[in-house]
Amino acid sequence: MPFLWVAISLPILLLLQRWIQTHLHGISLLVTGKPERAIYFYAIILFPGVLLHELSHWITATLLGVRTGSISLLPRRDLDGSLQLGYVEYYRGKTLDPVRESLIGGAPMIAGTAVILLIGFKVFGVVDLARAVQSGDMDTVTFALANLFQTRFILLWIYLIFAISNAMMPSKSDRRAWPAFIISMIILASIVYLLGLQSEVAVGLARPLLAIFSYLGIAFSVAIGVDIFVMFILFVLEAIISRIKGVSVVYGQSGN
Repeated sequence: MPFLWVAISLPILLLLQRWIQTHLHGISLLVTGKPERAIYFYAIILFPGVLLHELSHWITATLLGVRTGSISLLPRRDLDGSLQLGYVEYYRGKTLDPVRESLIGGAPMIAGTAVILLIGFKVFGVVDLARAVQSGDMDTVTFALANLFQTRFILLWIYLIFAISNAMMPSKSDRRAWPAFIISMIILASIVYLLGLQSEVAVGLARPLLAIFSYLGIAFSVAIGVDIFVMFILFVLEAIISRIKGVSVVYGQSGN
């Protein structure tokens, strides 16, 4: 179930984030009136997530003994036209193996998931809500939801989850070493199979993998819930601004 949970929730989360990022940029364009200013407006809204994203790159690279260069939290357009909200320079020499580079690239998702889980468990009490839903008793569910909406500074926590979850996904450059890493894992799995050790390895990895995917599923589900809430706000906000200014943003197939 945890594997299926992640397999279903991750594509949903990516679709929601695609919509949010597109319309958030559209609202920024409506407010500022200029595309170059809209980029900075968009980056400011997601700043907590961008900060965590780039710091996780830098900290992971440092811990793994990879030499780092400059770090930037300012948005810029790449040569291919894609938007980059920040970057960390680290040196990809011959000694940098695919495993370490993949860990550096995947660090933002790990850090973002950890923070979302921390907020979900410690602030929102998602475990109690999940138990209430599993009980099937509407009174219990209603009571759990009432407690959740009475959380102090709830809008601040929702904003932090929103900013972090929408900036934690690895970028194209973050995924650069993933093909080599996957090939390495396939080779390792083949060696284990040829040695007849698959049963022992499977037993040893089953429990930690179930735990990892369970936590990922919870984090993605929390992010989905927050994103749906934010999507409604963005939809209403964009309609109001469009009505006031008398203009609207037309979204094409490319999302612009």
